[in-house]
Amino acid sequence: FLAFLLIAVIAIVTVESNLEVDVLIAWKDQLVDPNNVLQSWDPTLANPCTWFHVTCNSYNSVVRVDLGDAGISGPLVPELGQLSNLQYL
Repeated sequence: FLAFLLIAVIAIVTVESNLEVDVLIAWKDQLVDPNNVLQSWDPTLANPCTWFHVTCNSYNSVVRVDLGDAGISGPLVPELGQLSNLQYL
């Protein structure tokens, strides 16, 4: 039973992390980034916790995206609402 529970928790964290990657890449695709600040935002990674300007909690879930003074422009996208643990943008 414990092994099943552990597998279920890992699967949930992986799915959430992939959703967060999808959300952030969808947003990145709408942004103008003349200084290539978002070059570390790699959609092939399992989670965005290693990306610059992204901070995650101990469960590898995005809690902060800090792009202040980065020279980036563009819209906020509705998908950002799917970042359920986001506390700072």
